[in-house]
Amino acid sequence: MARIACIMVADFPIAALVRSNPAFEGKVLAIGRSLAPHAELDAVSPRARELGIRAGMTIAQARAISSDLAVVHRSSAAESSAHSALLDAVESVSPVVESGAPGCVWLDLAGLHRIYNGEEEITAELVRCVRRVGMEPAAGVAANKELAHLAARCGGVRVIEAGREGEFLNWLPLDMLGLGKSDRGDDLETTLARWGMRRLGELARLNPDAVGTRLGRRGVELVRLARGGSHAPLVPRRRAEFFVETVELEYGIENLTPLGFVMRAMLERLAERLSMRALVAGDVALAFGMSGHRSFNRRVAVAAPSNDVRAILTLINLSLEAAPPEAAVESIRIEIAPRVPRPAQTDMFLPPSPAPDKLQTTIARLAALCGPGNVGTLSAENSHRPEAMRLDPFAPPAAPPIPENAAAKTVTQLVIRAIRPAREIEVMCSREIPEFVRGENLGARVISIAGPWRRDGEWWLGFNGGDKCGFIRDYYELALEDGGVYRIFRDLNSHKWFLDGAYD
Repeated sequence: MARIACIMVADFPIAALVRSNPAFEGKVLAIGRSLAPHAELDAVSPRARELGIRAGMTIAQARAISSDLAVVHRSSAAESSAHSALLDAVESVSPVVESGAPGCVWLDLAGLHRIYNGEEEITAELVRCVRRVGMEPAAGVAANKELAHLAARCGGVRVIEAGREGEFLNWLPLDMLGLGKSDRGDDLETTLARWGMRRLGELARLNPDAVGTRLGRRGVELVRLARGGSHAPLVPRRRAEFFVETVELEYGIENLTPLGFVMRAMLERLAERLSMRALVAGDVALAFGMSGHRSFNRRVAVAAPSNDVRAILTLINLSLEAAPPEAAVESIRIEIAPRVPRPAQTDMFLPPSPAPDKLQTTIARLAALCGPGNVGTLSAENSHRPEAMRLDPFAPPAAPPIPENAAAKTVTQLVIRAIRPAREIEVMCSREIPEFVRGENLGARVISIAGPWRRDGEWWLGFNGGDKCGFIRDYYELALEDGGVYRIFRDLNSHKWFLDGAYD
Protein backbone atom coordinates (compact mmCIF):
# COMPACT_ATOMS: atom_id res chain seq x y z
CA MET A 1 0.00 0.00 0.00
CA ALA A 2 1.25 3.46 -0.91
CA ARG A 3 2.27 5.82 1.88
CA ILE A 4 2.35 9.54 1.15
CA ALA A 5 3.69 12.30 3.37
CA CYS A 6 2.68 15.95 3.18
CA ILE A 7 4.91 18.74 4.48
CA MET A 8 3.21 22.09 4.93
CA VAL A 9 4.36 25.42 6.34
CA ALA A 10 1.56 27.35 8.02
CA ASP A 11 1.24 31.07 7.23
CA PHE A 12 3.69 30.56 4.40
CA PRO A 13 3.90 34.22 3.22
CA ILE A 14 4.90 35.22 6.76
CA ALA A 15 7.34 32.31 7.09
CA ALA A 16 8.98 33.23 3.78
CA LEU A 17 9.47 36.84 4.91
CA VAL A 18 10.98 35.75 8.23
CA ARG A 19 13.32 33.37 6.39
CA SER A 20 14.57 36.10 4.08
CA ASN A 21 14.84 38.65 6.92
CA PRO A 22 15.50 36.99 10.32
CA ALA A 23 14.99 40.38 12.03
CA PHE A 24 11.22 39.78 11.67
CA GLU A 25 11.34 36.63 13.82
CA GLY A 26 9.21 36.97 16.96
CA LYS A 27 7.86 40.35 15.85
CA VAL A 28 4.25 41.49 15.57
CA LEU A 29 4.16 41.23 11.79
CA ALA A 30 1.43 41.33 9.16
CA ILE A 31 1.16 41.41 5.37
CA GLY A 32 -1.14 44.03 3.89
CA ARG A 33 -2.39 44.71 0.41
CA SER A 34 -1.22 48.30 0.90
CA LEU A 35 0.11 50.39 3.76
CA ALA A 36 -2.95 52.65 3.98
CA PRO A 37 -4.78 52.57 7.36
CA HIS A 38 -8.00 51.23 5.78
CA ALA A 39 -6.23 48.39 3.93
CA GLU A 40 -7.00 44.84 5.05
CA LEU A 41 -4.43 42.38 6.35
CA ASP A 42 -3.85 39.23 4.29
CA ALA A 43 -1.74 37.29 6.81
CA VAL A 44 -0.44 37.75 10.35
CA SER A 45 2.42 36.23 12.32
CA PRO A 46 1.91 33.87 15.28
CA ARG A 47 2.92 36.63 17.70
CA ALA A 48 0.29 38.97 16.21
CA ARG A 49 -2.32 36.20 16.42
CA GLU A 50 -1.59 35.76 20.12
CA LEU A 51 -2.44 39.42 20.67
CA GLY A 52 -5.79 39.03 18.89
CA ILE A 53 -4.90 40.40 15.46
CA ARG A 54 -6.55 38.46 12.65
CA ALA A 55 -6.38 38.44 8.86
CA GLY A 56 -9.14 40.59 7.38
CA MET A 57 -8.72 43.38 9.93
CA THR A 58 -7.75 46.80 8.70
CA ILE A 59 -4.33 48.17 9.62
CA ALA A 60 -5.97 50.80 11.81
CA GLN A 61 -7.91 48.15 13.76
CA ALA A 62 -4.80 46.00 14.19
CA ARG A 63 -2.67 48.92 15.38
CA ALA A 64 -5.34 49.76 17.92
CA ILE A 65 -4.61 46.34 19.43
CA SER A 66 -0.81 46.60 19.21
CA SER A 67 1.20 49.69 18.34
CA ASP A 68 4.22 47.45 17.63
CA LEU A 69 2.59 46.03 14.51
CA ALA A 70 4.83 46.09 11.42
CA VAL A 71 2.99 45.86 8.10
CA VAL A 72 4.91 44.92 4.95
CA HIS A 73 4.06 44.02 1.38
CA ARG A 74 3.93 40.42 0.21
CA SER A 75 7.19 39.29 -1.39
CA SER A 76 6.82 36.89 -4.30
CA ALA A 77 10.63 36.57 -4.50
CA ALA A 78 10.90 35.48 -0.85
CA GLU A 79 8.04 32.98 -1.30
CA SER A 80 9.60 31.49 -4.44
CA SER A 81 12.97 31.05 -2.72
CA ALA A 82 11.36 29.58 0.40
CA HIS A 83 9.29 27.10 -1.61
CA SER A 84 12.39 25.99 -3.55
CA ALA A 85 14.23 25.54 -0.25
CA LEU A 86 11.31 23.47 1.07
CA LEU A 87 11.52 21.20 -1.99
CA ASP A 88 15.29 20.80 -1.57
CA ALA A 89 14.87 19.87 2.09
CA VAL A 90 12.27 17.22 1.29
CA GLU A 91 14.27 15.84 -1.66
CA SER A 92 17.17 15.21 0.69
CA VAL A 93 14.98 12.45 2.21
CA SER A 94 12.97 11.11 -0.75
CA PRO A 95 13.66 11.36 -4.49
CA VAL A 96 9.94 11.37 -5.44
CA VAL A 97 8.51 14.78 -4.56
CA GLU A 98 5.52 16.71 -5.91
CA SER A 99 5.24 20.46 -5.56
CA GLY A 100 1.86 21.74 -4.42
CA ALA A 101 0.66 25.20 -3.49
CA PRO A 102 3.33 27.52 -2.08
CA GLY A 103 4.45 26.05 1.24
CA CYS A 104 3.08 22.56 0.58
CA VAL A 105 4.82 19.50 -0.89
CA TRP A 106 4.14 15.76 -1.04
CA LEU A 107 6.61 12.91 -1.13
CA ASP A 108 6.45 9.16 -1.59
CA LEU A 109 7.74 7.09 1.34
CA ALA A 110 8.21 3.91 -0.72
CA GLY A 111 11.57 2.30 0.03
CA LEU A 112 12.48 4.65 2.88
CA HIS A 113 11.72 1.98 5.48
CA ARG A 114 15.02 0.34 4.53
CA ILE A 115 16.83 3.47 5.72
CA TYR A 116 14.65 4.72 8.58
CA ASN A 117 13.07 2.83 11.44
CA GLY A 118 9.40 3.60 10.92
CA GLU A 119 7.33 6.51 9.66
CA GLU A 120 7.77 8.48 12.89
CA GLU A 121 11.52 8.59 12.29
CA ILE A 122 10.97 9.61 8.66
CA THR A 123 8.71 12.51 9.63
CA ALA A 124 11.15 13.58 12.36
CA GLU A 125 13.93 13.71 9.75
CA LEU A 126 11.71 15.70 7.38
CA VAL A 127 10.90 18.24 10.09
CA ARG A 128 14.58 18.55 10.98
CA CYS A 129 15.58 19.18 7.35
CA VAL A 130 12.90 21.86 6.85
CA ARG A 131 14.00 23.60 10.04
CA ARG A 132 17.54 23.70 8.64
CA VAL A 133 16.31 25.91 5.80
CA GLY A 134 14.61 28.30 8.22
CA MET A 135 10.95 27.24 8.43
CA GLU A 136 8.72 25.45 10.92
CA PRO A 137 6.68 22.70 9.18
CA ALA A 138 3.76 20.44 9.93
CA ALA A 139 3.81 16.86 8.66
CA GLY A 140 1.09 14.35 7.85
CA VAL A 141 1.40 10.76 6.64
CA ALA A 142 -1.48 8.77 5.15
CA ALA A 143 -2.46 6.44 2.33
CA ASN A 144 -3.09 9.21 -0.24
CA LYS A 145 -2.34 12.85 -0.93
CA GLU A 146 -5.63 14.29 0.30
CA LEU A 147 -5.56 12.53 3.66
CA ALA A 148 -1.91 13.42 4.19
CA HIS A 149 -2.71 17.07 3.43
CA LEU A 150 -5.58 17.07 5.91
CA ALA A 151 -3.34 15.50 8.54
CA ALA A 152 -0.69 18.18 7.98
CA ARG A 153 -3.30 20.95 8.26
CA CYS A 154 -4.04 19.74 11.78
CA GLY A 155 -0.57 20.93 12.79
CA GLY A 156 2.40 19.16 14.33
CA VAL A 157 3.22 15.64 13.19
CA ARG A 158 0.35 13.26 12.55
CA VAL A 159 0.68 9.73 11.14
CA ILE A 160 -2.58 8.03 10.09
CA GLU A 161 -2.04 4.29 10.19
CA ALA A 162 -3.34 2.13 7.39
CA GLY A 163 -6.94 1.04 8.00
CA ARG A 164 -7.66 3.81 10.51
CA GLU A 165 -8.48 6.59 8.07
CA GLY A 166 -12.17 6.55 9.06
CA GLU A 167 -11.36 7.34 12.70
CA PHE A 168 -9.44 10.42 11.60
CA LEU A 169 -12.02 11.66 9.09
CA ASN A 170 -15.05 11.20 11.33
CA TRP A 171 -14.12 13.96 13.77
CA LEU A 172 -12.46 16.34 11.25
CA PRO A 173 -14.39 19.68 11.10
CA LEU A 174 -15.47 20.87 7.65
CA ASP A 175 -14.06 24.37 8.22
CA MET A 176 -10.51 22.91 8.04
CA LEU A 177 -10.96 21.99 4.39
CA GLY A 178 -11.15 25.48 2.89
CA LEU A 179 -14.08 24.37 0.77
CA GLY A 180 -14.57 27.46 -1.36
CA LYS A 181 -17.48 27.56 -3.81
CA SER A 182 -19.45 24.91 -5.67
CA ASP A 183 -19.85 24.65 -9.44
CA ARG A 184 -22.91 26.89 -9.17
CA GLY A 185 -21.04 29.60 -7.23
CA ASP A 186 -22.57 28.84 -3.80
CA ASP A 187 -20.39 28.83 -0.68
CA LEU A 188 -20.01 25.14 0.15
CA GLU A 189 -19.33 25.59 3.84
CA THR A 190 -22.46 27.71 4.30
CA THR A 191 -24.60 25.27 2.31
CA LEU A 192 -23.40 22.26 4.31
CA ALA A 193 -23.93 24.13 7.57
CA ARG A 194 -27.55 24.69 6.56
CA TRP A 195 -27.83 20.94 6.05
CA GLY A 196 -26.56 20.42 9.59
CA MET A 197 -23.16 19.08 8.48
CA ARG A 198 -20.25 19.96 10.77
CA ARG A 199 -17.78 17.08 10.28
CA LEU A 200 -16.58 14.89 7.45
CA GLY A 201 -18.02 11.78 9.10
CA GLU A 202 -21.53 13.22 8.72
CA LEU A 203 -20.86 14.02 5.05
CA ALA A 204 -19.59 10.47 4.40
CA ARG A 205 -23.03 9.02 5.20
CA LEU A 206 -24.73 10.95 2.39
CA ASN A 207 -25.54 9.53 -1.04
CA PRO A 208 -22.91 10.82 -3.55
CA ASP A 209 -25.45 10.95 -6.38
CA ALA A 210 -27.86 13.09 -4.36
CA VAL A 211 -25.03 15.41 -3.24
CA GLY A 212 -23.80 15.70 -6.84
CA THR A 213 -27.29 16.68 -7.99
CA ARG A 214 -27.35 19.59 -5.52
CA LEU A 215 -23.65 20.62 -5.31
CA GLY A 216 -22.16 19.40 -8.57
CA ARG A 217 -18.81 17.70 -9.12
CA ARG A 218 -17.22 19.42 -6.11
CA GLY A 219 -19.81 17.85 -3.80
CA VAL A 220 -19.13 14.36 -5.15
CA GLU A 221 -15.41 14.84 -4.55
CA LEU A 222 -16.10 15.90 -0.96
CA VAL A 223 -18.14 12.77 -0.26
CA ARG A 224 -15.42 10.62 -1.83
CA LEU A 225 -12.80 12.38 0.32
CA ALA A 226 -14.92 11.93 3.46
CA ARG A 227 -14.98 8.19 2.78
CA GLY A 228 -11.20 8.11 2.25
CA GLY A 229 -11.58 6.96 -1.34
CA SER A 230 -9.82 9.76 -3.22
CA HIS A 231 -6.55 8.63 -4.81
CA ALA A 232 -5.02 11.42 -6.89
CA PRO A 233 -1.66 10.25 -8.33
CA LEU A 234 1.63 11.72 -7.13
CA VAL A 235 3.31 13.67 -9.95
CA PRO A 236 7.03 13.99 -9.15
CA ARG A 237 8.83 17.14 -10.19
CA ARG A 238 12.08 17.31 -12.13
CA ARG A 239 15.29 17.77 -10.21
CA ALA A 240 16.43 21.37 -9.95
CA GLU A 241 19.30 22.24 -12.32
CA PHE A 242 20.12 25.47 -10.49
CA PHE A 243 19.72 26.71 -6.94
CA VAL A 244 18.32 30.24 -6.73
CA GLU A 245 17.78 32.77 -3.94
CA THR A 246 16.08 36.10 -4.61
CA VAL A 247 15.69 39.11 -2.32
CA GLU A 248 13.72 42.30 -2.95
CA LEU A 249 15.23 45.16 -0.95
CA GLU A 250 13.14 47.83 0.74
CA TYR A 251 15.59 50.51 -0.43
CA GLY A 252 18.44 50.73 -2.92
CA ILE A 253 22.00 49.85 -1.85
CA GLU A 254 24.79 51.86 -3.45
CA ASN A 255 27.88 50.58 -1.57
CA LEU A 256 29.44 47.14 -1.93
CA THR A 257 29.93 46.63 1.83
CA PRO A 258 26.21 46.52 2.79
CA LEU A 259 25.52 44.65 -0.43
CA GLY A 260 27.99 41.99 0.74
CA PHE A 261 26.12 41.60 4.05
CA VAL A 262 22.87 40.85 2.21
CA MET A 263 24.55 38.45 -0.22
CA ARG A 264 26.32 36.61 2.61
CA ALA A 265 22.97 35.64 4.18
CA MET A 266 21.70 34.51 0.77
CA LEU A 267 24.84 32.44 0.15
CA GLU A 268 24.52 30.81 3.58
CA ARG A 269 20.98 29.71 2.74
CA LEU A 270 22.11 28.38 -0.64
CA ALA A 271 25.05 26.52 0.92
CA GLU A 272 22.69 24.89 3.42
CA ARG A 273 20.39 23.74 0.62
CA LEU A 274 23.34 22.36 -1.36
CA SER A 275 24.84 20.52 1.61
CA MET A 276 21.53 18.77 2.32
CA ARG A 277 21.56 17.44 -1.24
CA ALA A 278 25.25 16.39 -0.94
CA LEU A 279 26.27 18.97 -3.57
CA VAL A 280 28.69 21.88 -3.68
CA ALA A 281 28.53 25.30 -5.30
CA GLY A 282 29.90 25.78 -8.80
CA ASP A 283 29.76 28.94 -10.92
CA VAL A 284 27.69 31.82 -9.56
CA ALA A 285 25.39 34.01 -11.68
CA LEU A 286 24.39 37.38 -10.24
CA ALA A 287 21.41 39.43 -11.43
CA PHE A 288 20.77 42.82 -9.83
CA GLY A 289 17.69 44.91 -10.38
CA MET A 290 18.76 48.55 -10.18
CA SER A 291 17.02 51.88 -9.93
CA GLY A 292 15.66 53.27 -13.17
CA HIS A 293 14.49 49.79 -14.28
CA ARG A 294 18.06 48.84 -15.20
CA SER A 295 19.64 45.44 -14.77
CA PHE A 296 23.13 44.20 -13.98
CA ASN A 297 24.35 40.65 -14.71
CA ARG A 298 27.64 39.08 -13.76
CA ARG A 299 28.96 35.52 -13.87
CA VAL A 300 31.63 34.54 -11.34
CA ALA A 301 33.62 31.42 -12.15
CA VAL A 302 34.42 29.07 -9.26
CA ALA A 303 37.33 26.86 -10.32
CA ALA A 304 37.21 24.74 -7.13
CA PRO A 305 33.54 24.00 -6.25
CA SER A 306 32.97 24.45 -2.54
CA ASN A 307 30.31 25.38 0.03
CA ASP A 308 32.68 27.75 1.81
CA VAL A 309 30.54 30.90 1.94
CA ARG A 310 33.48 33.12 2.83
CA ALA A 311 35.49 32.01 -0.21
CA ILE A 312 32.57 32.39 -2.62
CA LEU A 313 31.69 35.82 -1.22
CA THR A 314 35.31 36.93 -1.62
CA LEU A 315 35.25 35.93 -5.29
CA ILE A 316 32.00 37.87 -5.80
CA ASN A 317 33.32 40.96 -4.01
CA LEU A 318 36.54 40.97 -6.02
CA SER A 319 34.56 40.68 -9.25
CA LEU A 320 32.23 43.53 -8.23
CA GLU A 321 35.13 45.74 -7.10
CA ALA A 322 36.69 45.43 -10.55
CA ALA A 323 33.45 46.55 -12.26
CA PRO A 324 30.76 47.66 -9.75
CA PRO A 325 27.07 48.27 -10.55
CA GLU A 326 26.36 51.70 -11.96
CA ALA A 327 23.28 52.44 -9.82
CA ALA A 328 21.62 51.52 -6.53
CA VAL A 329 20.70 47.83 -6.25
CA GLU A 330 17.02 47.16 -5.42
CA SER A 331 16.81 43.40 -5.91
CA ILE A 332 19.35 40.57 -5.83
CA ARG A 333 19.16 37.19 -7.52
CA ILE A 334 21.91 34.63 -6.93
CA GLU A 335 21.93 31.47 -9.04
CA ILE A 336 24.39 28.67 -8.33
CA ALA A 337 25.13 25.73 -10.60
CA PRO A 338 25.45 22.63 -8.37
CA ARG A 339 28.44 20.33 -8.66
CA VAL A 340 29.20 16.89 -7.28
CA PRO A 341 32.00 17.17 -4.68
CA ARG A 342 35.30 15.70 -5.77
CA PRO A 343 37.12 13.58 -3.19
CA ALA A 344 40.65 14.78 -2.47
CA GLN A 345 43.31 12.58 -0.92
CA THR A 346 46.62 13.93 0.33
CA ASP A 347 49.96 12.36 -0.51
CA MET A 348 51.97 10.64 2.20
CA PHE A 349 55.30 11.82 0.80
CA LEU A 350 54.49 15.35 -0.43
CA PRO A 351 53.83 18.50 1.61
CA PRO A 352 50.16 19.47 1.93
CA SER A 353 48.97 21.76 -0.83
CA PRO A 354 46.64 24.71 -0.16
CA ALA A 355 42.92 24.06 -0.19
CA PRO A 356 41.48 24.51 -3.71
CA ASP A 357 38.92 27.12 -2.61
CA LYS A 358 41.59 29.19 -0.81
CA LEU A 359 43.86 28.90 -3.85
CA GLN A 360 41.08 30.22 -6.10
CA THR A 361 40.49 33.13 -3.71
CA THR A 362 44.19 34.01 -3.76
CA ILE A 363 44.24 33.97 -7.56
CA ALA A 364 41.17 36.25 -7.62
CA ARG A 365 42.91 38.69 -5.26
CA LEU A 366 46.00 38.73 -7.47
CA ALA A 367 43.84 39.33 -10.53
CA ALA A 368 42.19 42.28 -8.77
CA LEU A 369 45.61 43.76 -7.95
CA CYS A 370 47.46 43.04 -11.20
CA GLY A 371 44.64 42.81 -13.71
CA PRO A 372 42.89 39.67 -15.02
CA GLY A 373 45.24 39.52 -18.02
CA ASN A 374 48.36 39.29 -15.86
CA VAL A 375 47.55 36.24 -13.74
CA GLY A 376 47.64 32.66 -14.95
CA THR A 377 49.96 29.90 -16.10
CA LEU A 378 52.67 30.45 -18.69
CA SER A 379 52.53 27.92 -21.50
CA ALA A 380 54.75 27.51 -24.55
CA GLU A 381 53.31 28.98 -27.73
CA ASN A 382 53.28 26.98 -30.95
CA SER A 383 56.16 28.91 -32.52
CA HIS A 384 59.80 28.45 -33.54
CA ARG A 385 60.69 31.47 -31.39
CA PRO A 386 61.98 29.91 -28.13
CA GLU A 387 60.67 32.62 -25.79
CA ALA A 388 57.17 32.63 -27.31
CA MET A 389 54.72 32.17 -24.40
CA ARG A 390 51.03 32.57 -23.74
CA LEU A 391 49.04 33.08 -20.51
CA ASP A 392 46.46 30.39 -19.72
CA PRO A 393 44.05 30.18 -16.76
CA PHE A 394 45.71 28.62 -13.76
CA ALA A 395 44.81 25.05 -12.84
CA PRO A 396 46.77 22.92 -10.35
CA PRO A 397 48.64 20.27 -12.35
CA ALA A 398 48.20 16.60 -11.63
CA ALA A 399 51.00 14.73 -9.94
CA PRO A 400 53.41 13.34 -12.57
CA PRO A 401 53.55 9.55 -12.83
CA ILE A 402 56.64 7.88 -11.39
CA PRO A 403 58.40 5.77 -14.03
CA GLU A 404 59.08 2.16 -13.17
CA ASN A 405 62.84 2.43 -13.79
CA ALA A 406 63.25 5.78 -12.02
CA ALA A 407 65.66 4.35 -9.43
CA ALA A 408 67.85 2.72 -12.08
CA LYS A 409 68.25 5.88 -14.20
CA THR A 410 71.76 7.25 -13.57
CA VAL A 411 72.56 9.01 -16.89
CA THR A 412 73.56 12.66 -16.40
CA GLN A 413 71.97 15.04 -18.88
CA LEU A 414 73.22 18.45 -19.97
CA VAL A 415 70.68 21.10 -18.95
CA ILE A 416 70.46 24.59 -20.41
CA ARG A 417 69.48 27.46 -18.17
CA ALA A 418 67.52 29.85 -20.37
CA ILE A 419 67.68 33.59 -19.79
CA ARG A 420 64.35 35.36 -20.15
CA PRO A 421 64.39 37.95 -21.49
CA ALA A 422 67.60 37.42 -23.45
CA ARG A 423 70.36 39.85 -22.43
CA GLU A 424 72.03 42.01 -25.02
CA ILE A 425 75.82 41.41 -25.31
CA GLU A 426 78.74 42.61 -27.39
CA VAL A 427 80.42 40.11 -29.73
CA MET A 428 83.65 40.80 -31.65
CA CYS A 429 83.91 38.80 -34.84
CA SER A 430 86.49 37.99 -37.45
CA ARG A 431 85.08 37.17 -40.89
CA GLU A 432 81.59 36.87 -39.32
CA ILE A 433 82.89 34.32 -36.78
CA PRO A 434 82.59 35.23 -33.03
CA GLU A 435 85.98 35.49 -31.32
CA PHE A 436 85.31 37.43 -28.09
CA VAL A 437 82.15 37.87 -26.00
CA ARG A 438 81.57 40.70 -23.52
CA GLY A 439 78.51 41.49 -21.42
CA GLU A 440 77.14 41.72 -17.88
CA ASN A 441 79.30 39.46 -15.65
CA LEU A 442 80.76 37.98 -18.81
CA GLY A 443 83.97 38.55 -20.75
CA ALA A 444 86.08 35.81 -22.33
CA ARG A 445 87.59 34.60 -25.56
CA VAL A 446 85.88 31.94 -27.64
CA ILE A 447 87.78 28.66 -27.70
CA SER A 448 85.25 26.56 -29.65
CA ILE A 449 82.12 27.29 -31.62
CA ALA A 450 79.17 25.44 -33.16
CA GLY A 451 76.69 26.93 -35.55
CA PRO A 452 75.12 28.97 -36.88
CA TRP A 453 71.58 27.55 -37.01
CA ARG A 454 69.03 29.87 -38.53
CA ARG A 455 65.51 30.29 -37.18
CA ASP A 456 62.86 32.51 -38.69
CA GLY A 457 59.09 32.78 -38.66
CA GLU A 458 56.00 34.76 -37.61
CA TRP A 459 56.19 36.76 -40.83
CA TRP A 460 52.44 36.31 -41.16
CA LEU A 461 51.82 38.41 -38.02
CA GLY A 462 52.63 41.68 -39.77
CA PHE A 463 55.45 44.15 -39.97
CA ASN A 464 57.73 44.73 -37.03
CA GLY A 465 59.10 48.12 -38.05
CA GLY A 466 60.24 49.25 -41.48
CA ASP A 467 59.99 46.67 -44.23
CA LYS A 468 61.00 43.74 -41.98
CA CYS A 469 58.54 41.41 -40.34
CA GLY A 470 58.58 38.41 -37.98
CA PHE A 471 61.98 37.29 -36.69
CA ILE A 472 65.15 35.88 -38.25
CA ARG A 473 68.07 34.77 -36.08
CA ASP A 474 71.37 32.91 -36.27
CA TYR A 475 72.05 30.77 -33.16
CA TYR A 476 75.54 29.75 -31.92
CA GLU A 477 76.82 27.62 -29.07
CA LEU A 478 80.14 28.84 -27.67
CA ALA A 479 82.69 27.48 -25.21
CA LEU A 480 84.61 30.35 -23.57
CA GLU A 481 87.86 30.55 -21.67
CA ASP A 482 85.99 30.99 -18.37
CA GLY A 483 84.91 27.33 -18.66
CA GLY A 484 81.26 28.01 -19.49
CA VAL A 485 79.20 26.93 -22.47
CA TYR A 486 76.72 29.50 -23.74
CA ARG A 487 74.04 29.85 -26.38
CA ILE A 488 73.85 33.19 -28.19
CA PHE A 489 72.01 34.47 -31.23
CA ARG A 490 72.22 37.36 -33.64
CA ASP A 491 69.02 39.16 -34.57
CA LEU A 492 69.38 39.81 -38.30
CA ASN A 493 66.60 42.41 -38.19
CA SER A 494 68.41 44.64 -35.67
CA HIS A 495 71.95 43.20 -36.13
CA LYS A 496 72.31 42.89 -32.34
CA TRP A 497 73.70 39.99 -30.31
CA PHE A 498 71.91 38.41 -27.34
CA LEU A 499 72.78 35.85 -24.65
CA ASP A 500 70.01 33.25 -24.73
CA GLY A 501 71.18 30.72 -22.11
CA ALA A 502 73.97 28.85 -20.42
CA TYR A 503 74.58 25.13 -19.98
CA ASP A 504 74.93 23.80 -16.44
